[in-house]
Amino acid sequence: MPLTALWSQVQVTGNVLDNRKIALANVNVFFILGKDTVAATTDKNGRFQVQLMPNKYGMIAQFDSENEYRKNVQIPEVNSFILDPVVFDFGIIDGVVIKTVKEEVNGLDRIPPIDLQKQVLGGVERMLVLTQAGVNSNNELTSNYNVRGGNYDENLVYVDGFLINRPFLTRSGQQEGLSFINTALVQDIYFSSGGFQSMYGDKLSSVLDIHYRKPDSLRISAMASLLGVEAHVEDKVGKHDRFQYLFGARYRANGYLLNSLPTKGNYNPVFWDAQAVTNYTINEHWSWTMLGHISSNLYQFAPQTSQTDFGTANQAYSFNIYFEGQEKTKFLTSTVGTSLNYSSKKYDGRTFFTYFRSDERETFDILGEYFINELETDPSKEEFGDSIAVLGIGGFLNHARNKLNADIISVYHDGSVIFKPKNQNTRHELKVGAGIQIDHFNDVLSEWKYVDSAGYSQVDQPTDEVDLYEVIKGKLQLENQRYNGYLQDHWEWKKVRKNIPVEKKITYEDSTGKLRERFIRDTINESRSGFSLDYGLRGTYTSFNSDGFITPRLSLTYFPVKYVYHNGRFVRRGVRYRFSSGLYYQPPFYREFRTFTGQLNQNVKSQKSAHFVLGMDYSFFMWKREAPFKFSAEAYYKYLWDVNPYEVDNVRTRYFANNDAVAYATGLDLNLNGEFVPGLMSFFKLGLLSTKEDIKGDYYYDYYNAAGEKIIYGYSEDQVAVDSNRVNPGYIRRPTDQHVTVGVLFQDHMPGLQQLTCQVGITYGSRLPYGPPDHSRYKDTLTMKSYFRVDMGMSYDILYRKPGKTRNFLKKMESAIISFEVFNLLGVNNVLSKQWVQDVSGKYYSIPNYLTQRRFNVKLIVRI
Repeated sequence: MPLTALWSQVQVTGNVLDNRKIALANVNVFFILGKDTVAATTDKNGRFQVQLMPNKYGMIAQFDSENEYRKNVQIPEVNSFILDPVVFDFGIIDGVVIKTVKEEVNGLDRIPPIDLQKQVLGGVERMLVLTQAGVNSNNELTSNYNVRGGNYDENLVYVDGFLINRPFLTRSGQQEGLSFINTALVQDIYFSSGGFQSMYGDKLSSVLDIHYRKPDSLRISAMASLLGVEAHVEDKVGKHDRFQYLFGARYRANGYLLNSLPTKGNYNPVFWDAQAVTNYTINEHWSWTMLGHISSNLYQFAPQTSQTDFGTANQAYSFNIYFEGQEKTKFLTSTVGTSLNYSSKKYDGRTFFTYFRSDERETFDILGEYFINELETDPSKEEFGDSIAVLGIGGFLNHARNKLNADIISVYHDGSVIFKPKNQNTRHELKVGAGIQIDHFNDVLSEWKYVDSAGYSQVDQPTDEVDLYEVIKGKLQLENQRYNGYLQDHWEWKKVRKNIPVEKKITYEDSTGKLRERFIRDTINESRSGFSLDYGLRGTYTSFNSDGFITPRLSLTYFPVKYVYHNGRFVRRGVRYRFSSGLYYQPPFYREFRTFTGQLNQNVKSQKSAHFVLGMDYSFFMWKREAPFKFSAEAYYKYLWDVNPYEVDNVRTRYFANNDAVAYATGLDLNLNGEFVPGLMSFFKLGLLSTKEDIKGDYYYDYYNAAGEKIIYGYSEDQVAVDSNRVNPGYIRRPTDQHVTVGVLFQDHMPGLQQLTCQVGITYGSRLPYGPPDHSRYKDTLTMKSYFRVDMGMSYDILYRKPGKTRNFLKKMESAIISFEVFNLLGVNNVLSKQWVQDVSGKYYSIPNYLTQRRFNVKLIVRI
């Protein structure tokens, strides 16, 4: 049905602005539905008006041959409808177009939007793992992720400019609960894997910058599944719609998912949070933003039994544990933030105040008694698969009474001055900022572990004391002030090229079936190549350890003039080359100061690194898609010194609390995204990484028996040492050294049934290193099984309408989506960590701790 049909028409109006909110005239606006197109042109006030039928359209606003704005818009069944303003990422000052990169903000790349609520195991962090090369996670139960060989503590997370903190005592993904980021509120996601600008804080690895929605009308959504419920509401109210608000609340109970873990028992996890963001426009220049968040994580678990089969086809074992006791963990966290914002043609500034409070309690008494059995591996025998020998019997008792209170107060200001350009092809912007953060920690530690396994623990006869395997005791207080500031200068230069000849060779088949060639030629009247330079300094001082530093950072970006023939015309091809480098120092926060025995080492200094990143982006068209595909590649090298080594225990990072190592990380990240299926964005990623560290002064001895054989305790027959050799380990793999990672997020829909969509997430990570639990890093040279996981979801929109169809009921509802999800579709036994036990002969076994098995979920999403 043609779009010019006169029935069911909606009068659609909108306006087009530059990034200074100045109206743009003579901009062509197109609404595309299938093969039909309706066009309009903006007037001198930047306004346009068009008659459309209710449906979902692809909208293109075309300022010139280089500047286009694309988005999908939903036209509801109403008499008239006002679209959100189209805002280009450039400004016009004195008649000169001053443009910034569309898909980039402050050096961070914008991730193409997807429906996060429909994502299986939905969450921004999970989406990063699937779509961004260099971002890895081998645990579906946590929102932790590591970037280019770092750990989660090395990542910065911002929400609308507010720096986000999280609980400190979390030791497992089962306890973690909800991520701070509420997917129902997210508008845009910006991310950098390294080489970021000096305006971003003092971390070693990455920056995640979340922009929440800016409400323009009343919107409500609700979601319910077997794992929990959530809802959100947003609107703008008051005189001239000056007050905007977002509110979201979530409740999660993961017991159904956790029951697929090998350890059976009574899981009772209850997590909830509430979050509100408001913005009040005071006048043309001033606005006031508030953010509030409260979160409760209550995790209770009474384990009963656990059975793990391991080994090989010819040598199989079974590890059985019988438990008594329970675990109870409670985290109550809250964040309050406010910012006063000023904006004018010459200066933009935001002054922030944030307060973060965390009240954390961790208590458990878990008694475990275990058996190691050898299994029959001969299929011809009746006992095949059954136990034929008991190799070891032992037990353990884990006890903890830990509590931590943290208060973090920060005040900081970010400002930006745009200077009047000397000519039309130059742009100059200066960014400045300064802030103070006050940290206060009270930490009471009382934790010990008793192990009775072939000589682990023995009674000291004179004192009748029992030797415990590990003891952590302490009453710690930390008061710290952190002062920081930055200065960043940004320059852009444009080189004008006129009368650029372009051509495209077309191969076609003539009437006789022969292949012919012809050339399509044209001349581009004017185009601009671009070059940008960012350089700056960042300084920080921490009072607790009297540590201060100043770090320089630099990035260069070049945009060449490239054109491609697409849909009957030549359009500008998106190509970008980028180099960035700088020094990135990370001051110790709290856990970096704390030793394995529960003390604070005040001499711990900042970890330091130098980044070198070389990358490129290349856009191209395939399969007659309206939107281009994008290929990105980045090669990087990071050298680190004064490194504070650490071990990863589930999701808990335990530091050695010494700056006694040097390290490096180098690799290649490849990303590809685009509409492989029309209207649905899909992502493919490949990451190659090598990261190693060398602990200064570490060594060990190899011992040899009389036959000259190296003694392997628990294996060698002759374990009497007659000779030894000192070994300096040198560089060994870091805990996150995953050589190859692959991620896929693929979306599809049923042909002829657009309301039925499918989403598949695939994650692969090669083997990670591990070692025995004795804090000797040089022993961590064993490798775990590779991580591989496939999740799938299918969604059906009950309220979907075909073009030209009208809905007679529930007119105000945008969609009602039912999803059926399969977690771990292939049922792969992924390994999280290893548990070490010893049999009666002194032989050690590393028992795998498996992650979740296959589970099914049903989800309903309703949007108004």
